[in-house]
Amino acid sequence: MRVSRRELLITGLNSEQIDVLIDGLRNFLKEEAPPDGYVINVHKEAIACCGVFPVGVAIEIEGIDEHVIEHLDQKLCAKVIEICEQKGIEHHKCEPIRIT
Repeated sequence: MRVSRRELLITGLNSEQIDVLIDGLRNFLKEEAPPDGYVINVHKEAIACCGVFPVGVAIEIEGIDEHVIEHLDQKLCAKVIEICEQKGIEHHKCEPIRIT
């Protein structure tokens, strides 16, 4: 089993705005379900220092084939960029994918 993780850093958003972005990704996943045997987790990424501060979104994909994982990851990153453009969110960065 392979597992990937990508962090999408988005500055200038509060927790509720990041929740809207995550909801958009989850709705996309309902329409574009992953293949059998693949699990996609999308959740809020945060740091803790004198409190908890949301910094973006994390995407984790579990499955067998690394190429399928990369394809799913690219589709999700494209959707994040699309949502950011629709919402006028300018400061976003997709960190490199890590597959273990």
